[in-house]
Amino acid sequence: MNISKENISLEKENLQLKNELAGVKKKLAQYQYAAAGANEGLWDRNLITGEVFISPPWITMLGFQKDDSIEKSQLWENLLHPEDKENAVNSLEEFISGKRQEYNIQFRLKHQKGHYIWVQSTAQLTLDKDGQPIRVSGSHRDITEKKRSEEIIKTSEQKYKHFFQNSLIGIMRVRKSDLEVTEINQKGLNILALSEKKRHMKMTDPFKDKEDVNKFLEQLTDRESIEEFEAKFERWDESETWVSISALEIESEETAYYDIIFRDISEFKENLVELQRLNFELDNFVYHASHDIRSPLRSLMGLIDILKTETRTGEIRKIIEMITGSINRLDKFVVDLLAMSRDNRLEEPDTVPINFMVEVNNSITNFHHVYTTKNLEIRTKIIQWYPFYSDLTKIRIILNNLISNSIKYRKVLENEKEFSYINITIETSEKEAEIIIEDNGEGIPKDKLQKIFDMFYRASENSEGSGLGMYIVKNVIKKLNAKIDVDSKEGVGTKFTIKVPNSFKLENSK
Repeated sequence: MNISKENISLEKENLQLKNELAGVKKKLAQYQYAAAGANEGLWDRNLITGEVFISPPWITMLGFQKDDSIEKSQLWENLLHPEDKENAVNSLEEFISGKRQEYNIQFRLKHQKGHYIWVQSTAQLTLDKDGQPIRVSGSHRDITEKKRSEEIIKTSEQKYKHFFQNSLIGIMRVRKSDLEVTEINQKGLNILALSEKKRHMKMTDPFKDKEDVNKFLEQLTDRESIEEFEAKFERWDESETWVSISALEIESEETAYYDIIFRDISEFKENLVELQRLNFELDNFVYHASHDIRSPLRSLMGLIDILKTETRTGEIRKIIEMITGSINRLDKFVVDLLAMSRDNRLEEPDTVPINFMVEVNNSITNFHHVYTTKNLEIRTKIIQWYPFYSDLTKIRIILNNLISNSIKYRKVLENEKEFSYINITIETSEKEAEIIIEDNGEGIPKDKLQKIFDMFYRASENSEGSGLGMYIVKNVIKKLNAKIDVDSKEGVGTKFTIKVPNSFKLENSK
């Protein structure tokens, strides 16, 4: 009887074990079936027996075939990228031992074709009744495309950041709701003379004129974008600058903002003003030049017509003298035009030693026979103890024009005992040469004094000059970095004071 009872008990236990085993096999089959159809690769490791299960997607994810004979136990570790292996293995061991609360990491596994793929791996532990780990299972998900996209985004962000910070134009990002500047690059800070510590501001703060602010915001509201809006900015060092602004409204999930680029156009504005000035001078030049060339030509044609019918010797001689005068005026005008053209072409001064005594004497000699010098006394005082270097051609232009003007516009004296005079005083120093040319001639009316350096301006209605001489002098003075002052009183005389820098030190240092 006892044996029978024991057999019955054993049979019951055996049946129970068979049922449990069948249940386990059924669940395992269900798990394997599910694993085979899953998009993620599933894996399972029995920590007691060391048995490893990997699903077909786990295998095919790495380029293997489902039916390939694979050693599963060390496959994962063997396929890990050398740079990722230590961290991946240690992380799993720490998770199994309980040092890590969760296991969710990324690493690279070698594909059967030789390249590596990125994998997102997660795991869960199965514990026995005593709380000891007996099984670890998890999944692998191919995230290579995700990592590639992240890398592309990261690279794009780096490129944008590099462009933003190193751009040659100012860039700022402005919150639409309150116009607060949230970002501004270094070029923008430089344009505004703004330090990094004081970068918090509203977009409208730099605008010099409130009217420009209103126009800018009105256009931005109507169009949602602006191109090349010009305005004057007041910089943080209290200087002013012209800028060109372009803006675009951007809508995002978080907030709406404006991307604004702005560039300093002060130099462009200055060049534009200079171009307008040059165009005006060119128009003025063409008008006066054509007039001054045609005037003596018309005079010549008229005199030639008279000469054709004139038979009296005395009258013919007078007409020839008048023709000669017209030719001389035309020749003088052409000479002045050539001098002006040559001066405009010579940008850099040609520095040579200057002997003022020789140059003044040559200038006086050149003009002494051209104009009547009766009752004219020319006094010179030249003190040149110190060597003086400058551009010889430009110095000659200054001396020739000022001395010829003093001779040309000297006062006509009724009393033959009275004398007109021209005082020429030059003194050199280590720093500069001071040239003073003073006369007691006609003088210049006060209201015309500021115009004498204008192109084609003639101080006297009776002048036969080209009106280019003093204009050329002004340009020469500018190129020599020199200074010229004029003091004149109508009916009393005129005094020119010129200070020309001495280039002697610079010349010796070469």
